This record gives sequence, structure tokens and C-alpha cells, in this order.
Amino acid sequence: RKKGRRTAMEEIMIGREMNSKEMIPEEENQEGAKIFGKLAGASLLYALVYTGCLFENVMGLASVLWVASSVWYVRFVFRMFGEKERRDNGIVLGMIVLLGISTVLTGNEWIGWMNDLIIFVLLVGILLHNFAQDTGWNFGKYLAEIVAAVCGAVCFIGKPFADGGAFYRSKKTRESHAGWYVLIGICAAVPCLMVLVLLLMSADMVFADLLVRFAGVFRFPVKLLRILLMLVFGFLSSYCGVRYVQKHAADIKPSAGKTAEPLIAIAFTAPIAVLYLLFSAIQIVYLFIGNMQLPAGVTYAEYARRGFFQLLFVCVLNLAAVLFIQSYFKENRVLKALLLAISGCTLIMTASSACRMLLYIRAYQLTFLRVSVLVALAVIALLMAGVIAKIVKPQFPLFRYGFVLVGAVYLVFSFSHVDYFIAAYNLTHTSWEASGEETVDYSYLYTLSTDAAPAIEKYAGKSGAADYRKQGWYQLYCEANEEALNATGLRTYNVSHAVAKQLLMEDNRE
Repeated sequence: RKKGRRTAMEEIMIGREMNSKEMIPEEENQEGAKIFGKLAGASLLYALVYTGCLFENVMGLASVLWVASSVWYVRFVFRMFGEKERRDNGIVLGMIVLLGISTVLTGNEWIGWMNDLIIFVLLVGILLHNFAQDTGWNFGKYLAEIVAAVCGAVCFIGKPFADGGAFYRSKKTRESHAGWYVLIGICAAVPCLMVLVLLLMSADMVFADLLVRFAGVFRFPVKLLRILLMLVFGFLSSYCGVRYVQKHAADIKPSAGKTAEPLIAIAFTAPIAVLYLLFSAIQIVYLFIGNMQLPAGVTYAEYARRGFFQLLFVCVLNLAAVLFIQSYFKENRVLKALLLAISGCTLIMTASSACRMLLYIRAYQLTFLRVSVLVALAVIALLMAGVIAKIVKPQFPLFRYGFVLVGAVYLVFSFSHVDYFIAAYNLTHTSWEASGEETVDYSYLYTLSTDAAPAIEKYAGKSGAADYRKQGWYQLYCEANEEALNATGLRTYNVSHAVAKQLLMEDNRE
């Protein structure tokens, strides 16, 4: 009998081992049901706020409410999964709030779109920071994991429906809530229909023309469909993103560390360092010390136009290459010397690119792109200074330094009302290469946002040009910003638009 009992116990254990793989999906379903019961409502609420705030309203006051809801949603997720918030979360969340405030203060839509993109990246980053073991991660690792999280969220697009099905099955409501399953099927069909419609429209011009005409006749249903699609996107992106990070962040392997053979990096960097040293010597002799001596027949504007974007690209490549080599290759004195040489030459290239851009601005005035390039060059120079500090002193906190630096510089840039300074400079500076003729690019002025309105009014008052309101460029500027000036309501309120409206409307009344 004793032997029989042992045999029975063994059979039970064997049976459990055989069924262990079958139990895993059931356990996942139970976990998904529990998560759905808590996360789905919060995600739906977040999607409603997201749609209500940002639908046809990138720059309005409601965007601050969306930012606040994003902060609430992230902290709710941490509490829901029992994740203890990191101490430095406050820096990231504070940066997100400041970016939302910046959007309401400026009229530049490029700044607004960049703010939204950076807020999205920071939200994904803070989820990874709390769910994953990110100790020792560098810039490349964080960027790769953020991209992986976005792609993973797309692959998890069916997760809300699977979790929802498990939730309702756990409540034993399969028969009494059949309508929910129909709704789930419809929601799953919406993104598929979006992709299929776009593909079919691109495949057949007649079909595309019929859809466009249909949309023109039934405007309200199309707008309602856009709202519905935005709502679905807000729900799926938030729910799927959280589910992917929660499920896979703990399995992310840490960086491999410095394991690569340094001789490979030495052989790679040595000829590049020699080339850079030669190029840097020419820059110092001819551009800096030589009072900007140029070859015969080449103007400063032509010299600048051919150089700054190429040098900017090379500087970005150098920064990425030095960071990569420093992160994955073993320590070596010769390699350190070569990396220091490349870093120093990159600083010289950055200065050369900045000089070329300043020459170009002097000849052709300011634009938003040219100001952005100058800011990017300043960031590259400061980051490269941090890289040099890391090479000399390995304990230097390069990632934290870079994050704070880039965040601070961009916040200053987003709050600075760049269009105001562009208009102020262009209206008071003419090309030094022009032969006594006025070279203000008025065609660019009327493309500026409402941030430029105070500078335009200030210039008009100082110059005494009483008829400037009748000039073509001024009228075109008002027409270009007509939609922003005519915006009403608290949801779409924007400080820059309100200030410009007060200034320009007073001029029109006069």
C-alpha cells in the first residue's frame, strides 16, 4: 500500500509537470483580467482627456490639462503595479509640465509639435526608468529601448481585447454581455479599416476621389470619425504601451559593458584622428587666426553655405561614435588619446560650423532653421565637453549631465519666442554683401508665428512708418495668422495669439 501511494503521488507530480505549460496561458489570462479591470478605465479616461484637449488644438490652453492628465496617468500606473517611484521622477515630470506651459505661451507650431514629441518620449522613458533595471544604461541603450517599447506597443495592439475577454469571462458574463464582444470586435476593426482605406486609396485614384467627395458632402460624420479614431488611438497607445513595458521591462538585459577589443577601435579611429587634426589645423590657420581668408572668387556667403550642414552632420557622427566606442570597448591609453583627439577636433569643427552659420546669417538674415542649427551646435559642444570629462574621469555622470543639459537648453529655446528675435533682427539688419539696397526678406516675415507680432509693432513705431499696415508683407502676415487670431474659447486660448490679436486688431481699427 505504501508503495502504491508513492506511485500515485509520482503520477500526480508527473501530471502537474505535463500540464504546467497549459497552466501558463490560464495564469496569463487571469493576470490580464485583473489588469484590465484596473487599467482599462484609467486608459479610457486618459484617452477622453487626450482627445478633448488636443483635437484640432495643438497650441491651446487645454493642452496643459492633457499634460496634467499624462502626469496623473503615469503615477496611477506606478501605484497600480506597486512600483515605487524613483527619486529623480520629479525632474522628468517637472520637465513635462514646463513643456506643456511652453506650448500655451508660444505661437510657433514647430515648437508645439516638438514639445508634444518630447513629452511622449519622456513618458515612455519614465515608464522604463521605473519598471526596468536601468542602472548603467547610456544614451544609446535608452534610445534603443524607447524605440523597442513603441514597436512593442504596436505588437501588443490585441492585448486590450484579450485582457477584456478574460475579464468578462472571469465575471461569468459570456451570455449576458454579448454586446461587449460585438463592441470589442468593432474597436478592433477600426485601426484595420484605417490602414486598408489608405492602401486602397493609394491603389485606385477613382476610389480615392469618391471617398474625398463623400467626405466633402458628409463633413460632420467625417469629423466625428476623426474624433473616434483619435479616441481609439489614445486608448490603445496608453494601454498597450503600459502593458508592454510592465510585461517586458524586467526582462531587458543590462548593457554588455566594455568587452570589445580596443585594438579594433584604435585601428578604426587612428586614421580618422589624423584626418581631423589636419582639417582642424586648416580651420585654425585660415578661418580663425587668418582673419577668415578665403580662396579667390569665393564669397563668405558661398563659403558658409557649403560648409555648416556638412560639419554639423560630421559633429553628430563624431559624438555618436565616441560615445559608442567609450561604452563598449575596453580601457586603453592609446584609445583614450585618440578619443580625446577626435573630441577636441569635434569642438573645433563645431566652432567652424558656427562661424559659417553666423556668416550666412549676416548675409541672408535669420530663419527658424538657422537658429535651431546654432542651438544644436551649442548642445553638441557642451555634450562633447562632458564626453571629454568622462574620458579623463570615468566616474563622471555623463548620462545625467547630458539629460539635464539637453533638457535645460531645450526648455530655454521653447520659452524664448524665437520668432520675436528673428523678426527683430531681420527688420533691423540688412545684408553686408548688398550694394546699398534694402535686403530684408519680407516674404519670410509673413510666415512667422504670432510670436513675431510685438517685434513687428516695435519696429514700425521706431521707424515711423505710418503706412506699414498697408504694405503687402504686413497684410500677408495678418492673413497667415488669421486662424490663430480668430480663435475663441478657453480650450483654444493661447497667450501669444491673444497678445498678437490685441496688437493687430488695434492696428486694423486705426
